[in-house]
Amino acid sequence: MKNLFLKLFLFDALAELFSPLLFPNCPEIRYVTKPLLLILLMGHIALENPKPALFFTAIFALLGDVFLLIPGDNPLYFQLGLGSFLIMQLSYIRLFAKQASDLAWVPAYARQPLAGVIIYVFLFLAFLNPNLSDGMKIPVTLYAFALGSMLYFAIRLKNQLIVWGAFLFVVSDSVLAFGKFYYSFPGISTVVMLTYILAQLLLMSALCKFKLK
Repeated sequence: MKNLFLKLFLFDALAELFSPLLFPNCPEIRYVTKPLLLILLMGHIALENPKPALFFTAIFALLGDVFLLIPGDNPLYFQLGLGSFLIMQLSYIRLFAKQASDLAWVPAYARQPLAGVIIYVFLFLAFLNPNLSDGMKIPVTLYAFALGSMLYFAIRLKNQLIVWGAFLFVVSDSVLAFGKFYYSFPGISTVVMLTYILAQLLLMSALCKFKLK
């Protein structure tokens, strides 16, 4: 029972990744497989570490998944999805910061990663900015800084699972933004979802092992 939700999560992840290849004429399958990912992770949280902060984070991740799954060209759904993920990232930052509260504000080992994160965020925003509509520039900029902050606080925590999870999250969202606002290449959705699934699994599983402050 302890690992049941993780096993179901892995099965659902495979279904989410391979259903477009196996059932190209039935995209509706993803209306089930994608939201189910975070629902199953919440089941895992309920068994391992049922803390409200973890459920809060997972719920907004689920909302982001659902909003981005809605078909059509209405920018409202993308903005709602981005807003949900922004709240999720802020929740991750809060969780990481509280766990690392006994560390110095900018410890020596984190100075170089901090500089690297800031440089990456500024360069990626500079690259995307000419392709963003006026209505998307502020939301995308806010999210990019939240995403970079999440990665920095993950590095400060010095937990390999969390660092890798945060790094994969940055990769996933960077590829998603690249595809949406610049150029979408074949297989991009698979890259986005694979890195996203691994990121959420690593982050949630690692946080479940913490005695959250």
